[in-house]
Amino acid sequence: MEEKINILLIEDNPGDARLLEVYLKESFNNVFTLLTVDYLSKGLELLEKNNFNIIILDLSLPDSNGLETFKNVYAHAPKTPIIVLTGLADESLGLNAMKLGAQDFLMKGKLKSKSLRRSINYSIERAKLLNELAEKTKTLEENTIALKKEKLKLAQAQKISHIGSWEWDLIKDEFYWSEELYRIYGLNPNTGITYDKVLEVTYPEDKQYVKSIMEESIKTHKPFHYYYRIVRSDRAIRTLDAIGEVITDQNGQVIAMTGTLQDVTDRMQEEELEKLATAATKSYNSVIIADKDGLVEWVNEGFTKLTGYTLEEVKGTHGEVLRKDSGVEPSSETNYYKLVIENKQPVSYESKNYTKSGEEYWVITTLTPVLGNDKEVKRILAIESDITRRKQIEEELVQANKIAEHSLQKGNKALDELIKAKKLLEESMRVKEQFLANMSHEIRTPMNAIVGFTDLLLKTELTQEQKQYIDAVKTSGENLIVIINDVLDFSKIQSGKISFEKINFRLSQTMSMVTELMLPKSTEKNIKLSMAIDKKIPDRLVGDPTRLNQILINLLGNAIKFTETGEVKLTVDLLSEMNDEVELKFAVQDTGIGIPKANFNSIFEEFTQATNATTRKYGGSGLGLSIVKQLVEMQGGKVMVESEVGVGSIFSFNLKYKKNIDTGLEKVNASLKEDDIPLVKGLKILLVEDNILNQVLAKKVLTNWNWNVELAENGIIALEKLKEQDFDIVLMDIQLPEMDGYEATRHIRNEFPTPKNNIPIMAMTAHAMTGEEEKCRAAGMNGYISKPFDQKVLYNRITSIINETGYKKRQNQLNTKETKNQ
Repeated sequence: MEEKINILLIEDNPGDARLLEVYLKESFNNVFTLLTVDYLSKGLELLEKNNFNIIILDLSLPDSNGLETFKNVYAHAPKTPIIVLTGLADESLGLNAMKLGAQDFLMKGKLKSKSLRRSINYSIERAKLLNELAEKTKTLEENTIALKKEKLKLAQAQKISHIGSWEWDLIKDEFYWSEELYRIYGLNPNTGITYDKVLEVTYPEDKQYVKSIMEESIKTHKPFHYYYRIVRSDRAIRTLDAIGEVITDQNGQVIAMTGTLQDVTDRMQEEELEKLATAATKSYNSVIIADKDGLVEWVNEGFTKLTGYTLEEVKGTHGEVLRKDSGVEPSSETNYYKLVIENKQPVSYESKNYTKSGEEYWVITTLTPVLGNDKEVKRILAIESDITRRKQIEEELVQANKIAEHSLQKGNKALDELIKAKKLLEESMRVKEQFLANMSHEIRTPMNAIVGFTDLLLKTELTQEQKQYIDAVKTSGENLIVIINDVLDFSKIQSGKISFEKINFRLSQTMSMVTELMLPKSTEKNIKLSMAIDKKIPDRLVGDPTRLNQILINLLGNAIKFTETGEVKLTVDLLSEMNDEVELKFAVQDTGIGIPKANFNSIFEEFTQATNATTRKYGGSGLGLSIVKQLVEMQGGKVMVESEVGVGSIFSFNLKYKKNIDTGLEKVNASLKEDDIPLVKGLKILLVEDNILNQVLAKKVLTNWNWNVELAENGIIALEKLKEQDFDIVLMDIQLPEMDGYEATRHIRNEFPTPKNNIPIMAMTAHAMTGEEEKCRAAGMNGYISKPFDQKVLYNRITSIINETGYKKRQNQLNTKETKNQ
């Protein structure tokens, strides 16, 4: 009957403790007793009252952590073998514990019943041997006969556990080796052993390491524990586990060294194989681990699924069963393995094989060498990817190519026709875009004068009748601008050239701008216009406020246009909120004429309104809602409509925005309130404009703000005036005679001296197609405004650029400095 093993387990993790108990039952068939505690203090109390065959110790406990945990246990039970448990990332901690006296260490993530049993047996046996060896060494001179008997027993035990013992008499410079140690080194027992002989068979890269360990032990009298390699006479390289200590006389002088050596090569190779197997198990590909001769040692589940063969059926073979009747010579497969061993580099090749059921399949195999500590190939890892389908496709492609060649002439003819059609379509789109650009410019140029002068005229003293006439002109002009903008936006969307910004903005500010912009129209019709924002919505967001403005202005404009009495409401509600994103619902509600339910879908189509009567009475291009729908959907949102004829309508849409976590200032929006922009007084402006009416208009608007204006009819005149005089900002038209605005701006930036080359330049142009603002900025301009311009927007943009660049302030400082120097 086997003697029960008394085990003390100090482990605070219930799951790990339970798993160890299961493995112990599997390994020792209940021939053991197990006491489990979860605190170090409890474990130390048990050690004072009980004797245990072995202690299994977790180094991370609630009341102790790390090597101090081991030191406490070792101090209470120095003769009881201790196995240390570590995590996957704490291998070095386990090795350090072994240096302090632990018999072994196990990593929790790789723990198996087999390795646990081996470690316990090994640790108990090793501790027993070491204890016996220590006791017998002390009484060596007193009991020679008993020592010989014990040495015989020890030799037998060493042979079983592959542990050899040795002693080195430093006074006589003589070595004693056990019989097992000669077997480990592969030497004849009659070989004379010296320190130089030991170093001679030590692996070259480990010699200095071994010498330093031995010298340090003699110097400090401390025991040692280390691993090193030897090269045997048969050229085999073995890894040894060395443990030893010095022996001193009564005066404290070192007179000898003694210790044990264990050949752990097989164990380390087994552990290496387990590591490879563990990694390969998770692979979906077929994975084979072979020795350096190409004989199969292990295969994964992917191999079995692919081939139908199990590990037992192919282990110890070159996999010949896979290549039966494949036309592949076994020697050619072996050659690939030889190539890997010779070059120590991966090799890939394709081969046709057969499954157990006889089905043909193709694989691409990559052979990768697994090198040992000596940099020699120990194993070969073969990863096979199933390319059967690829081979089938290749064959199908061959057949398809034959068919394709047969019909190539037909295809070429059709292709030529398609190319011609594509070129014709591209030319048509180019002509269309050019026409729209020219139309936009030619209409906006006179409209700038019409709208601008009506604004100025409305600020003069007029009779009520005159004011009505001028209001009619202004309304007609604004309606025409809306139609032009709708047509241009629709063209941009159709051509796919519309883009969306990702900039910081304030939601409250954007909503206020929109309502303030639409307030005059609602006031004119005596309609109440209100706005409300859900307080839970963060104010700082990231997105495209310009497109949001455009959508809301379209919806609010429609709501006001189709409402005769009552009110129009703009609301923003929070639909959802995540860490860095919010989804908002925008809604425009009116008390207008309403829309028949049958027309809900058609109102979003191009050039369509609810009814013909609506078109006749209210006018419009019929593009507004189509543009709204497409702008919302292009940003990932959805437009919804609710309406009842005679009661009113609600148009709503949802959009997602990122939160702005940047606490810095948001990008200045061109439509900020005038009060938000610091006043800039006494500006001197160079206005570059060739159209006489627009010259008069712009000059009148700018001088109304007490700013000085100098005119230049083209780019060349502008450069001359800028050389002769100092200005605070240049307002640059683009389409100019002699030299256009782009070229003039580039000349200023590249040819003028500092600081004039940094003067703020803002485009003021009737060009309003997609990409125009980007072209202006690329040429070196600081800002952009399209004609016809809103006077308030013009003021805000000029003052914003002046404040942003700080040019006027720097110019004043330079002028002051020059005056002082004079």
